[in-house]
Amino acid sequence: MADKQKTPLGDIGESLRLNLRRIREAKRLTYVELSDLLSRTGRPIPVLGLRRIERGERRVDVDDLAALAVVLNVGPAALLLPPTSNDEVINLTKECSVTNRTAWQWAEGQQAAMDFEPGEGVNFAAPGADPAIAAEAAEREQEFGRKQTEYLAFTQPPERRRATGHQAVRLGRNLVEVIEDIVDPEPGADRSVLAARGRMARRRHAQLGLELEELVEALPPVHPGVPTNEAILGIGEQLRRDAEQATGDETGDES
Repeated sequence: MADKQKTPLGDIGESLRLNLRRIREAKRLTYVELSDLLSRTGRPIPVLGLRRIERGERRVDVDDLAALAVVLNVGPAALLLPPTSNDEVINLTKECSVTNRTAWQWAEGQQAAMDFEPGEGVNFAAPGADPAIAAEAAEREQEFGRKQTEYLAFTQPPERRRATGHQAVRLGRNLVEVIEDIVDPEPGADRSVLAARGRMARRRHAQLGLELEELVEALPPVHPGVPTNEAILGIGEQLRRDAEQATGDETGDES
């Protein structure tokens, strides 16, 4: 692997060098110790090479990236992306810029590299809504749909794709993301925005309860002698009750 830099590091390369130093120091590994660990994996990087990586003077190929992630006991994304999941923008390429949050979802096999939030909390059918904005939003949603379908088709193995593509799984992930925004909001976040996210979370929670109830009802007949999975049924029933409560609360909020 040639060490000579042909082009400057991009955002990903810059993140990698900073993350390597941060994680190595957090684990209190010297260059000598890290180099020794890498040698044991069959992907040796000498001490000078590690120093040059952290200075941004040496690139890392994919095999070295995998070895570094293994010996540091982190996922590859922990080396490639900033250690934050927020609305700051990172350039994956010169023509593809997304928020750190989207970048992490992309790296974890959840979402195409495109900033998009289904619905986005705007009612474009409301009186006085700008038709041009509505048309643009619809076009953007269609574009995201196409990208997401292709992304999942080629990113995940079939077995995982069948599970992650289910509506209940998508709702569950979206619910977690919304709750995370409320639990750890951006500095200076508007309270009304957080309140709207809270209402969205309750709607997602209600929808998830209905989806889980349908899943439970579709379970195959219990084999003779095998007890019914009361835990799953109990979760479905609890979510159903929560859905009814959330629907009632939403009605009260709007009155």
